Amino acid sequence: MIARRFLLPFLGFVLGFPLTVTSQIVPIVSGVKSGEALEGQPLEVTVELSQNLGVTRVLFAYRPLGASEFSEMEMLLSGRSAAVTLPGSVVRAPSIEYYVRVLMAGGKTETYPVQNPEANPLRLAVKQPSPKDQEILIISPEPGAAVAIEGLGIVISFFYAPPVVDPKATRILLDNVDVSEGAVLSEDLLIYSPQNFNLPLSKGVHTVTVEVKDTTGKPYHRMSRTFTLTTAEELAAEQTRFRGRVDGQLELRDEALSASHRSYIRGDLRANASYSIFEFGGLMHLDNQDKPTVQPQNRFNVFAQTDWLRLEYGDAYPRFPSLMVSGKRVRGFSASLSTGAINIDFSTGETARAVEGIVDSVAAIDTATTVPPKNSRLLRDTTYEFFTSGTFKRRFLAVRTSFGSSYEGTQFGIGFVKAKDDVGSILRGTLPQENLVVGTDFRVSLDDERFKWETQAALSLTNTDISGGSFTQADYDQLKASDPETGDQIEKIGKVAEKIITVNEFLFPTNPVGKGLPSISLESSLNLNYLNNYLTGMFFRRGASYVSFGNDFLQTDIQGFLVSDRIRMFDNRVYLSLSYERKQDNTADTKEGTTTYGYFNSSITVSPANFPSFTLGYGFNDRVADFNAISGSDSTLATISKFADEKTNRFYVGANHDFTAMGNRQSVSFTLSIADKKDNTFHKANQNNLFFQLAWTSEYRIPLQTVVGFAISNNKNDLQIFTPAGADSLLTTTEFNYSSLTLGARYRLLGDKLRLAADIIPIFGAIRRVSFQAGAQYAVTQNHHLELFFSYIQNSALADDMISSLIYRFNF
Repeated sequence: MIARRFLLPFLGFVLGFPLTVTSQIVPIVSGVKSGEALEGQPLEVTVELSQNLGVTRVLFAYRPLGASEFSEMEMLLSGRSAAVTLPGSVVRAPSIEYYVRVLMAGGKTETYPVQNPEANPLRLAVKQPSPKDQEILIISPEPGAAVAIEGLGIVISFFYAPPVVDPKATRILLDNVDVSEGAVLSEDLLIYSPQNFNLPLSKGVHTVTVEVKDTTGKPYHRMSRTFTLTTAEELAAEQTRFRGRVDGQLELRDEALSASHRSYIRGDLRANASYSIFEFGGLMHLDNQDKPTVQPQNRFNVFAQTDWLRLEYGDAYPRFPSLMVSGKRVRGFSASLSTGAINIDFSTGETARAVEGIVDSVAAIDTATTVPPKNSRLLRDTTYEFFTSGTFKRRFLAVRTSFGSSYEGTQFGIGFVKAKDDVGSILRGTLPQENLVVGTDFRVSLDDERFKWETQAALSLTNTDISGGSFTQADYDQLKASDPETGDQIEKIGKVAEKIITVNEFLFPTNPVGKGLPSISLESSLNLNYLNNYLTGMFFRRGASYVSFGNDFLQTDIQGFLVSDRIRMFDNRVYLSLSYERKQDNTADTKEGTTTYGYFNSSITVSPANFPSFTLGYGFNDRVADFNAISGSDSTLATISKFADEKTNRFYVGANHDFTAMGNRQSVSFTLSIADKKDNTFHKANQNNLFFQLAWTSEYRIPLQTVVGFAISNNKNDLQIFTPAGADSLLTTTEFNYSSLTLGARYRLLGDKLRLAADIIPIFGAIRRVSFQAGAQYAVTQNHHLELFFSYIQNSALADDMISSLIYRFNF
């Protein structure tokens, strides 16, 4: 065994012929799930982990079309899964690119996809609003509106409907009761008034469903809308009385996994209320896995607001210009004042709580001959303890003042961000840091935001070790002794600067506006939304030393541009998307050479009437350096090639179709994505990735829904090791291939009060297991629900897993 392990690579190296070694690895992320992604609607994404031992944080990085950089959101970690909800503002057709970062104990980070995720991200298809939603409109009632019983009228407009639609054949269902016979067609409006037919309707939530057919009698479109019925008197009183809503859930969960056994108790509570012009509320998430040894798992927030003021306390995600703050959770107090003329945004609190370091060993050190390392602490005399550094409490303050409207017109803003580690918050820690960012921004928005120009710029200073504090007078005297003129200048500047940031030898850059403007970042974007085009152009430049503790995910030492366009054609039935980005590093000319990056994405989505809609996409990303790299230390045997020279071609095909067969509604969808990376350097780190997914959902006339799905994922990664004279010696190939089958059913009983679900999901290949899932939801009353879930996972190489949970949901 040992001979094979060492002799095989050795023979390949000496003889100089290519060998292929195939291995398989199992990534920590086993899958990503989401609901249907609809443009402009919030989207919940869940990441499934193959195991959760040592996982400290899970971060979801996403980039919609037209964005230059990936943004990042921290996911809520719960056992072997982590969840996050993307805001509707970033859910834009045709797709969202994403990848996952999993932070492990000890500082290790794993990603999904495993290799080069930024250049080869995954994709979530975003469904644009159906063109039929613009053709047939429910004019009244409005979504979620409170309507007086005396004035209820259902009005449907066919003004924009094509000739293929037959308005007379439209069915109107009010709470699943067909009331079509009472509807009156007047020109392009179909009107139904329940008062004319003495239809008994109770106060509360109701649903209207509209089923439209074409001239041949086939289903054309289906829409639903909910609204609330009340009385005219109550509606008038509603405007001045206190209104409130509370909802929440309690979950008991047990995970008996192959490598661990944990029980979870989690609770969520949300409350919202309003009175006159005031709104207030809060949320709370409690998890028994919240421990002082990890960053917070619990969440809480309370808020109060009017149209012009919002106050928050707890866990918040303050919104500032992205160069300053983006996606950062702050536990503390936040406020936003918006008068239109003068606006103030304020946030202060903690972005990380103190987590004490771990003692590794205790030993004696002779300080006369040895300098104690930073990861050591004096206990007594010459006895030191050595430790793995913990996490300092990080205090955070951000303030921005702006002048002008946040929507139409112009706005100018100026602000700063200050983040500083609390040196005394833990005993065992190294390298506490401090960061200061000062920025300004300018915005012009005209013509109902069809024209929008946004520019921002910022300067940063960072100190990577504030443990010793600022320079003392003795330090300044020593500097002046070696160089009087320079030392005197440093003292004058330092004594002023130390009032806002720690000044010592670890403060960088020493000259923020020196060669290459190392500490300055700026970006400017222009959006034009005219003639069915949404055109975006952006220029950005971020200095090599720019750092913001309010945006950990910002790529620095980079400059470039981005152009994108989303074009709607043929009455919104054809959607063309194009984007191109080009950027370069080495902004300060301090590296051996410059690396250039290029990204191109394109897709076309076609939604023909009564036929399947489909999307075709192509993109590429390349990376090319203008300098060479040497593969070995011995120049006589070394192989020389470019430091980087690679290109990844990406292809995407997706389609879905909703239709009726034998009276049952059917929905079929499939996606196929292929990525092919070619590495022209001596590493030959080629990659091939293929993913195919097919799903068929059937809704029967009986309360039954079935789902059949099939997925294939093939992944191959190469890496070549150099040899004497540049010959190929060893080509290692890592493969991770698997396929899965999904069979599921949903059934409703007792007038929809009881819902049963069952799934079986066998997975074959690199992951070999069978998952059995079953669940039940029961509406005890209108406001109280119980949900029982059970999952049994039969593993091939490990002990089986069993997960069960009981959830109680309520609202009032």
